[in-house]
Amino acid sequence: MSLEVRPRATSDLPALAAALIKVHDHDKYPVEGVADPLAWLTPDRLLAAWTALVDGRPIGQATLARAGAEDDAARIWQQHTGRDIDQLAIPARLFVDPDHRHQRAGLFLLHEVQAFARDHHLAIAFDVMLKDHAAIRLYETLGCVRIGTITHTHSHGQAEPAAVYATPDSAPHRETPRA
Repeated sequence: MSLEVRPRATSDLPALAAALIKVHDHDKYPVEGVADPLAWLTPDRLLAAWTALVDGRPIGQATLARAGAEDDAARIWQQHTGRDIDQLAIPARLFVDPDHRHQRAGLFLLHEVQAFARDHHLAIAFDVMLKDHAAIRLYETLGCVRIGTITHTHSHGQAEPAAVYATPDSAPHRETPRA
């Protein structure tokens, strides 16, 4: 079994949409559902997207989008760092087909996200639903730092608690206690 991560191609979208439906059935992610999975795969203000493939077949993806003033994660990050949100990117639409988990695809996708942000001098912050324990473990394994909590209210009225994370190089600097 060969795992590869590369920039996402338009031809990947149908297989990724099918994988997304499986993810939603398994994890209830995305919370809003997958009425139009092809549209959901590409967020507004997209900077880049990557596909994870096993033996040449798309099994997951990650995207990186420019932050906007309406992004909860961007507001929390800006409050904690004092930096301009024009310097921030938001990873989004990260998922891996449940049949192909535990092969490090999510980790490899996030490495691509981090490399792109670093190469373009962008900080990274994002939010994750507290119910998504596996995603939180992955982010914390990468050294991401929780910088706040928020509550998302979805279009169908459901409120969902979430944590806001920043990558280690994007997190607010903490002062070392003096002895």
